[in-house]
Amino acid sequence: MDERVAARQESLSAAERRVARYLADHPDEVAFASADTLGQVTDTSDATVIRTVKALGYPGLPALKKELQQTVRDRLTPAGRLGRSLDELGDDPEAVLSRVLAESIELLEDARRTIRPDSFAAAVKLLGEAREIVVLGYGGLGVLGEYLTLRLVRLRMRARSAKTSGFLLADELLGLNEHDVLVVIAHQVVSTEIDVAINHAHEVGARIIVVTDMLAEALAGRASLTLTTPIGNSQLLSVQATTLALFDALVLAIASREQEPALHAMALMNRLRGELRGEGEPPADVKPARRRSGSRRA
Repeated sequence: MDERVAARQESLSAAERRVARYLADHPDEVAFASADTLGQVTDTSDATVIRTVKALGYPGLPALKKELQQTVRDRLTPAGRLGRSLDELGDDPEAVLSRVLAESIELLEDARRTIRPDSFAAAVKLLGEAREIVVLGYGGLGVLGEYLTLRLVRLRMRARSAKTSGFLLADELLGLNEHDVLVVIAHQVVSTEIDVAINHAHEVGARIIVVTDMLAEALAGRASLTLTTPIGNSQLLSVQATTLALFDALVLAIASREQEPALHAMALMNRLRGELRGEGEPPADVKPARRRSGSRRA
Protein backbone atom coordinates (compact mmCIF):
# COMPACT_ATOMS: atom_id res chain seq x y z
CA MET A 1 0.00 0.00 0.00
CA ASP A 2 2.78 2.47 0.89
CA GLU A 3 4.40 1.83 -2.51
CA ARG A 4 1.12 2.46 -4.33
CA VAL A 5 0.56 5.71 -2.46
CA ALA A 6 4.11 6.90 -3.09
CA ALA A 7 3.93 6.03 -6.79
CA ARG A 8 0.67 7.92 -7.34
CA GLN A 9 1.14 10.78 -4.88
CA GLU A 10 1.55 13.48 -7.48
CA SER A 11 -1.56 12.51 -9.43
CA LEU A 12 -3.86 12.72 -6.38
CA SER A 13 -5.76 15.78 -5.19
CA ALA A 14 -5.22 17.09 -1.66
CA ALA A 15 -8.32 15.28 -0.39
CA GLU A 16 -7.33 12.07 -2.18
CA ARG A 17 -3.82 12.25 -0.69
CA ARG A 18 -5.38 12.53 2.77
CA VAL A 19 -7.49 9.45 2.12
CA ALA A 20 -4.55 7.55 0.62
CA ARG A 21 -2.38 8.34 3.64
CA TYR A 22 -5.10 7.05 5.98
CA LEU A 23 -5.50 3.86 3.94
CA ALA A 24 -1.76 3.22 4.19
CA ASP A 25 -1.42 4.10 7.88
CA HIS A 26 -4.52 2.26 9.20
CA PRO A 27 -4.81 -1.04 7.29
CA ASP A 28 -6.55 -2.91 10.14
CA GLU A 29 -9.29 -0.30 10.43
CA VAL A 30 -9.70 0.06 6.67
CA ALA A 31 -10.07 -3.72 6.27
CA PHE A 32 -13.48 -3.62 7.97
CA ALA A 33 -14.68 -0.06 7.35
CA SER A 34 -17.29 1.28 4.95
CA ALA A 35 -16.69 4.04 2.42
CA ASP A 36 -18.92 6.33 4.46
CA THR A 37 -16.91 5.68 7.64
CA LEU A 38 -13.62 6.26 5.84
CA GLY A 39 -14.98 9.50 4.44
CA GLN A 40 -15.85 10.67 7.95
CA VAL A 41 -12.50 9.83 9.54
CA THR A 42 -10.59 11.53 6.69
CA ASP A 43 -12.93 14.53 6.64
CA THR A 44 -13.78 13.89 2.99
CA SER A 45 -16.67 11.86 1.49
CA ASP A 46 -17.49 8.32 0.47
CA ALA A 47 -17.17 9.39 -3.18
CA THR A 48 -13.64 10.70 -2.55
CA VAL A 49 -12.74 7.42 -0.84
CA ILE A 50 -13.95 5.35 -3.79
CA ARG A 51 -12.18 7.65 -6.25
CA THR A 52 -8.93 7.38 -4.27
CA VAL A 53 -9.11 3.59 -4.06
CA LYS A 54 -9.52 3.37 -7.83
CA ALA A 55 -6.69 5.86 -8.36
CA LEU A 56 -4.46 3.53 -6.34
CA GLY A 57 -5.13 0.73 -8.81
CA TYR A 58 -7.94 -1.22 -7.14
CA PRO A 59 -11.21 -1.95 -8.98
CA GLY A 60 -13.13 -0.80 -5.89
CA LEU A 61 -13.19 -0.69 -2.10
CA PRO A 62 -14.28 -4.35 -1.70
CA ALA A 63 -11.11 -5.49 -3.52
CA LEU A 64 -8.91 -3.37 -1.26
CA LYS A 65 -10.68 -4.59 1.88
CA LYS A 66 -10.38 -8.22 0.80
CA GLU A 67 -6.63 -7.81 0.35
CA LEU A 68 -6.24 -6.11 3.72
CA GLN A 69 -8.43 -8.66 5.52
CA GLN A 70 -6.25 -11.47 4.21
CA THR A 71 -3.18 -9.61 5.44
CA VAL A 72 -4.74 -9.26 8.87
CA ARG A 73 -5.61 -12.97 8.98
CA ASP A 74 -2.09 -13.98 7.93
CA ARG A 75 -0.53 -11.75 10.55
CA LEU A 76 -2.86 -12.88 13.31
CA THR A 77 -2.49 -16.64 12.85
CA PRO A 78 -1.34 -18.33 16.08
CA ALA A 79 1.90 -19.52 14.44
CA GLY A 80 2.71 -16.06 13.17
CA ARG A 81 2.06 -14.39 16.52
CA LEU A 82 3.99 -17.06 18.41
CA GLY A 83 7.04 -16.77 16.18
CA ARG A 84 7.21 -13.01 16.58
CA SER A 85 6.65 -13.28 20.33
CA LEU A 86 9.48 -15.75 20.81
CA ASP A 87 11.88 -13.72 18.71
CA GLU A 88 11.14 -10.59 20.70
CA LEU A 89 11.16 -12.07 24.21
CA GLY A 90 14.02 -14.54 23.94
CA ASP A 91 14.30 -17.54 26.27
CA ASP A 92 14.31 -15.86 29.70
CA PRO A 93 11.19 -17.01 31.65
CA GLU A 94 11.46 -14.06 34.04
CA ALA A 95 11.44 -11.63 31.12
CA VAL A 96 8.39 -13.36 29.64
CA LEU A 97 6.49 -13.17 32.94
CA SER A 98 7.43 -9.54 33.44
CA ARG A 99 6.41 -8.60 29.90
CA VAL A 100 3.03 -10.35 30.05
CA LEU A 101 2.19 -8.93 33.47
CA ALA A 102 3.20 -5.43 32.40
CA GLU A 103 1.16 -5.66 29.20
CA SER A 104 -1.84 -7.02 31.11
CA ILE A 105 -1.72 -4.12 33.57
CA GLU A 106 -1.49 -1.63 30.70
CA LEU A 107 -4.41 -3.26 28.89
CA LEU A 108 -6.56 -3.26 32.02
CA GLU A 109 -5.88 0.46 32.42
CA ASP A 110 -6.84 0.98 28.77
CA ALA A 111 -10.08 -0.90 29.41
CA ARG A 112 -11.14 1.79 31.89
CA ARG A 113 -11.36 4.07 28.87
CA THR A 114 -12.64 1.68 26.20
CA ILE A 115 -15.44 0.00 28.20
CA ARG A 116 -18.14 2.63 28.60
CA PRO A 117 -19.95 2.44 31.97
CA ASP A 118 -23.35 2.96 30.33
CA SER A 119 -22.71 0.11 27.87
CA PHE A 120 -21.55 -2.14 30.70
CA ALA A 121 -24.68 -1.37 32.75
CA ALA A 122 -26.87 -2.04 29.70
CA ALA A 123 -25.13 -5.39 29.16
CA VAL A 124 -25.77 -6.38 32.78
CA LYS A 125 -29.46 -5.58 32.35
CA LEU A 126 -29.77 -7.48 29.05
CA LEU A 127 -28.06 -10.57 30.45
CA GLY A 128 -29.99 -10.46 33.70
CA GLU A 129 -33.34 -10.35 31.90
CA ALA A 130 -32.57 -12.86 29.13
CA ARG A 131 -34.52 -16.08 28.79
CA GLU A 132 -31.35 -17.71 27.47
CA ILE A 133 -27.81 -16.50 26.77
CA VAL A 134 -25.83 -17.97 23.88
CA VAL A 135 -22.09 -17.17 23.93
CA LEU A 136 -20.44 -17.48 20.51
CA GLY A 137 -16.66 -17.62 20.08
CA TYR A 138 -14.07 -19.60 18.16
CA GLY A 139 -10.64 -20.98 18.95
CA GLY A 140 -9.21 -19.53 22.13
CA LEU A 141 -12.14 -17.14 22.30
CA GLY A 142 -14.43 -20.17 22.43
CA VAL A 143 -12.67 -21.23 25.62
CA LEU A 144 -13.30 -17.76 27.05
CA GLY A 145 -16.93 -18.16 26.02
CA GLU A 146 -17.13 -21.40 27.97
CA TYR A 147 -15.71 -19.61 31.01
CA LEU A 148 -18.41 -16.93 30.85
CA THR A 149 -21.07 -19.59 30.31
CA LEU A 150 -19.92 -21.57 33.34
CA ARG A 151 -19.99 -18.50 35.56
CA LEU A 152 -23.52 -17.63 34.39
CA VAL A 153 -24.76 -21.19 34.89
CA ARG A 154 -23.42 -21.10 38.44
CA LEU A 155 -25.86 -18.25 39.02
CA ARG A 156 -28.54 -20.69 37.81
CA MET A 157 -29.01 -18.71 34.64
CA ARG A 158 -29.85 -20.42 31.35
CA ALA A 159 -26.67 -20.08 29.29
CA ARG A 160 -24.75 -22.14 26.75
CA SER A 161 -21.62 -21.70 24.65
CA ALA A 162 -21.59 -22.15 20.88
CA LYS A 163 -18.27 -23.12 19.28
CA THR A 164 -19.32 -25.31 16.37
CA SER A 165 -18.48 -24.08 12.89
CA GLY A 166 -19.90 -24.66 9.43
CA PHE A 167 -23.30 -26.28 8.99
CA LEU A 168 -23.42 -27.51 12.60
CA LEU A 169 -23.75 -23.94 13.86
CA ALA A 170 -27.31 -23.93 12.47
CA ASP A 171 -28.32 -26.32 15.27
CA GLU A 172 -26.94 -23.89 17.87
CA LEU A 173 -28.89 -20.98 16.41
CA LEU A 174 -32.29 -22.64 15.92
CA GLY A 175 -33.52 -21.99 19.46
CA LEU A 176 -32.81 -18.24 19.51
CA ASN A 177 -35.82 -15.97 19.94
CA GLU A 178 -36.68 -12.40 20.86
CA HIS A 179 -36.23 -13.07 24.59
CA ASP A 180 -32.60 -14.21 24.21
CA VAL A 181 -29.20 -12.56 24.13
CA LEU A 182 -26.39 -13.55 21.76
CA VAL A 183 -22.93 -12.70 23.13
CA VAL A 184 -20.37 -12.60 20.31
CA ILE A 185 -16.66 -12.69 21.18
CA ALA A 186 -14.74 -11.59 18.08
CA HIS A 187 -11.70 -9.41 18.45
CA GLN A 188 -10.36 -8.84 14.94
CA VAL A 189 -12.12 -10.90 12.27
CA VAL A 190 -15.81 -11.34 11.47
CA SER A 191 -16.04 -14.94 10.30
CA THR A 192 -18.85 -16.29 8.15
CA GLU A 193 -20.31 -18.03 11.21
CA ILE A 194 -20.37 -14.83 13.24
CA ASP A 195 -21.86 -12.88 10.34
CA VAL A 196 -24.64 -15.47 9.92
CA ALA A 197 -25.28 -15.64 13.68
CA ILE A 198 -25.65 -11.86 13.97
CA ASN A 199 -27.97 -11.74 10.96
CA HIS A 200 -30.12 -14.53 12.39
CA ALA A 201 -30.29 -12.87 15.81
CA HIS A 202 -31.58 -9.74 14.09
CA GLU A 203 -34.20 -11.74 12.21
CA VAL A 204 -35.62 -13.35 15.36
CA GLY A 205 -35.32 -10.23 17.51
CA ALA A 206 -32.61 -11.47 19.90
CA ARG A 207 -30.36 -8.84 21.46
CA ILE A 208 -26.67 -8.88 20.52
CA ILE A 209 -23.70 -8.01 22.74
CA VAL A 210 -20.33 -7.88 20.96
CA VAL A 211 -17.12 -8.22 22.95
CA THR A 212 -14.28 -7.08 20.72
CA ASP A 213 -10.95 -5.35 20.36
CA MET A 214 -11.05 -3.89 16.84
CA LEU A 215 -14.52 -4.54 15.40
CA ALA A 216 -16.67 -1.96 17.20
CA GLU A 217 -16.75 0.28 14.14
CA ALA A 218 -17.12 -2.58 11.66
CA LEU A 219 -20.13 -3.94 13.56
CA ALA A 220 -21.67 -0.57 14.38
CA GLY A 221 -25.42 -0.73 13.86
CA ARG A 222 -25.49 -4.52 13.92
CA ALA A 223 -25.06 -5.02 17.67
CA SER A 224 -27.35 -3.93 20.49
CA LEU A 225 -24.21 -2.77 22.27
CA THR A 226 -20.45 -3.25 22.06
CA LEU A 227 -17.91 -3.74 24.86
CA THR A 228 -14.36 -2.99 23.70
CA THR A 229 -11.66 -5.02 25.45
CA PRO A 230 -8.14 -4.26 24.15
CA ILE A 231 -6.01 -7.39 23.75
CA GLY A 232 -2.62 -5.87 23.10
CA ASN A 233 -0.09 -5.70 20.32
CA SER A 234 -0.97 -8.06 17.48
CA GLN A 235 2.74 -8.84 17.14
CA LEU A 236 2.56 -10.74 20.43
CA LEU A 237 0.42 -13.58 21.65
CA SER A 238 -2.96 -12.06 22.44
CA VAL A 239 -3.24 -11.15 26.11
CA GLN A 240 -6.84 -11.72 27.23
CA ALA A 241 -6.69 -10.15 30.69
CA THR A 242 -9.29 -7.50 29.83
CA THR A 243 -11.74 -10.01 28.34
CA LEU A 244 -11.58 -12.19 31.45
CA ALA A 245 -11.87 -9.15 33.74
CA LEU A 246 -14.93 -7.99 31.79
CA PHE A 247 -16.60 -11.39 32.14
CA ASP A 248 -15.89 -11.52 35.87
CA ALA A 249 -17.30 -8.00 36.26
CA LEU A 250 -20.45 -8.88 34.32
CA VAL A 251 -21.12 -11.96 36.45
CA LEU A 252 -20.47 -10.08 39.70
CA ALA A 253 -22.73 -7.20 38.61
CA ILE A 254 -25.52 -9.62 37.70
CA ALA A 255 -25.13 -11.34 41.07
CA SER A 256 -25.28 -7.97 42.84
CA ARG A 257 -28.41 -7.09 40.89
CA GLU A 258 -30.03 -10.41 41.82
CA GLN A 259 -28.54 -11.04 45.27
CA GLU A 260 -31.11 -13.46 46.70
CA PRO A 261 -31.05 -15.98 43.81
CA ALA A 262 -27.28 -15.59 43.49
CA LEU A 263 -26.71 -16.42 47.14
CA HIS A 264 -29.15 -19.32 46.92
CA ALA A 265 -27.31 -20.64 43.87
CA MET A 266 -23.99 -20.48 45.71
CA ALA A 267 -25.47 -22.25 48.73
CA LEU A 268 -26.89 -24.96 46.48
CA MET A 269 -23.54 -25.30 44.69
CA ASN A 270 -21.74 -25.76 48.00
CA ARG A 271 -24.31 -28.31 49.19
CA LEU A 272 -24.01 -30.34 45.98
CA ARG A 273 -20.23 -30.27 46.20
CA GLY A 274 -20.46 -31.49 49.77
CA GLU A 275 -22.73 -34.35 48.76
CA LEU A 276 -20.32 -35.29 45.96
CA ARG A 277 -17.58 -35.49 48.59
CA GLY A 278 -19.84 -37.72 50.70
CA GLU A 279 -20.61 -35.06 53.30
CA GLY A 280 -24.15 -35.27 54.72
CA GLU A 281 -27.52 -36.10 53.19
CA PRO A 282 -29.46 -33.95 50.73
CA PRO A 283 -32.52 -32.17 52.17
CA ALA A 284 -35.93 -33.59 51.28
CA ASP A 285 -37.05 -30.47 49.43
CA VAL A 286 -35.06 -27.52 48.10
CA LYS A 287 -37.00 -24.71 46.49
CA PRO A 288 -35.09 -22.23 44.32
CA ALA A 289 -35.07 -18.60 45.41
CA ARG A 290 -37.29 -16.50 43.20
CA ARG A 291 -35.89 -13.67 41.15
CA ARG A 292 -37.38 -10.23 41.43
CA SER A 293 -40.59 -9.82 39.50
CA GLY A 294 -39.92 -8.63 35.99
CA SER A 295 -36.20 -9.39 36.09
CA ARG A 296 -36.50 -11.94 33.31
CA ARG A 297 -38.46 -11.65 30.12
CA ALA A 298 -41.11 -14.32 29.65
